[in-house]
Amino acid sequence: MKTKLVKMFSIFLLCTTLICSYFYQPIHTEASSSISYKVTASQLTLREGPSTSTKKLTLIPKSTKLTKISSKGSWIKVKYSGKTGWVSSQYLSKVTTNVNTAATSKTVTTNVSNLNIRSGAATSYKSLGKLAKGTKGTVLDEKSGWVKIKTSKYTGWVSKNYVTFKSTTSSNTTTSASNVGKYYYITIANLNVREKASSSATTAIIGSVRKGNEFKILKESGTWVQIQYTTTKKGWVSSKSAYGKISSKKHTSQTSNPNKPDVDEDTDVEPTPDPSEPENPTPEEPTDTPEDNVVYTKPSKTEYIVIQSGYLNIRSKPSTKGDILSEASAGDYYTVLQYATYPSNEWVEVMYATGKKGWISNNTSNSYVTLSNPATNPPAVSNKKIVLDAGHGGSDPGSGGGGYNEAALTYAFTLKTKSHLESMGYTVYTTRGQFSACSSSTNKTIDLQCRVDVAKSKKADIFVSIHMNSASATAKGTETYYAASGNPYPTRSRQLANAVHSAYQPTMGSTNRGVKTNVFYVNRMASVPSILLEVGFISNVEDRSKLINATHQNNVSRSIAQGINNYFQTQ
Repeated sequence: MKTKLVKMFSIFLLCTTLICSYFYQPIHTEASSSISYKVTASQLTLREGPSTSTKKLTLIPKSTKLTKISSKGSWIKVKYSGKTGWVSSQYLSKVTTNVNTAATSKTVTTNVSNLNIRSGAATSYKSLGKLAKGTKGTVLDEKSGWVKIKTSKYTGWVSKNYVTFKSTTSSNTTTSASNVGKYYYITIANLNVREKASSSATTAIIGSVRKGNEFKILKESGTWVQIQYTTTKKGWVSSKSAYGKISSKKHTSQTSNPNKPDVDEDTDVEPTPDPSEPENPTPEEPTDTPEDNVVYTKPSKTEYIVIQSGYLNIRSKPSTKGDILSEASAGDYYTVLQYATYPSNEWVEVMYATGKKGWISNNTSNSYVTLSNPATNPPAVSNKKIVLDAGHGGSDPGSGGGGYNEAALTYAFTLKTKSHLESMGYTVYTTRGQFSACSSSTNKTIDLQCRVDVAKSKKADIFVSIHMNSASATAKGTETYYAASGNPYPTRSRQLANAVHSAYQPTMGSTNRGVKTNVFYVNRMASVPSILLEVGFISNVEDRSKLINATHQNNVSRSIAQGINNYFQTQ
């Protein structure tokens, strides 16, 4: 009997060992990676922390090789001459060598929108943010129906019920060197400069560069490169061979270039965050659509297209395939004869000279259409200061729908509105950057207070917060809010709300849900007249199609700016 018990116990131990060894197999084998950099600046500052406001530790000479320890935003932690500190990645040339030895990794793709990613493997844990449908992540761990993943933005736990798994195996050895530090020569007539490495509808066009211009490449992301296209502004351009050439030496011998960077390489300007590489970059806008998809319409009232910055080509037909007939420069304006509207872009026909007609793209931030005659339009009250607040941001993406999130769209609308207001002569401040919130704190009250504090510190005249609404799939329309109590200027806030709502609501072209009162924090706590716009419902297909369209964004933002201008004209 005793012998039988010993045998049974031995079998039990063996089974337990086999089961444990099965469940505790590693999920994936990480590829060994070595990332090194070479300094491209004449002298690069090593700092105590990832910010230009932190203490300088020493200077690193040009061409010094550095090894990455860690990173934060666009800053890299390195060790040099016995000192460990932070350097700006803007002045580093990156060379990455990856050695994969039969590495097997697991990835997941989210199959629902607004999926919570949590700090632990249960719904009781704090949500770190929400993931859009189609977000990809690398699997780090699995536990009780949950999977720990790492995305480009978060590391946390998601439910297995809402993701699709995929395993990949490779045994390649690759070495790749970036084009950072090389030169990009423009070979087409006009190339758009964008705020980030994408030509999606939510990515603002912030400028343009012409054929023959040449720039040093500051950063690279897929088929996009970052350049400094004026003495103070940086942006992203497509580096496809159809648009330009990359070379290790300067292509041109010119000594003066209107768009060439003119900066000291050792300046301590904090670079913009490095955006993720687009999976399928689309061609530069305006995108040519088959001509049988175009709809021609004539305006019911006299309308004008105004060139507010840069220049735009005037073409023989509403397409980039049309011959260039002339050029419209900043300050020019024309009467709109008719519109040619495609599913993804729009063109305007004008009389650009006596007896001569042509087409101008209405799909960039370089121009806007207005009912007001530019020759008689009242000037802006240029001594006024405005704070524009792009709702949400940072770890808070806001509402979502159709793979889009509120934070990205509010930022796009804010940039475009800012551009229109500045063209009128206003001084405009924003409360947050593209990828950040106003405050580094995840406490919403602290972040909201940070936003109204911007208006106070800048001594602004008004505060305007831009949001997108969310509810059932059938709910749609435009709402504008102000605080009837709490804010020290309830009457002026109401006047501002009415002026802005009546200007942008018809342009949005959705249900008019009116001007309403609410005790939203930013309206109640602001020390100046304050309003909050719910431009449309991101949860509604019809509204969302307008919110994500670059042309519609520009037109609505222009109307918001015009409404603000109308308010100041009555004060």
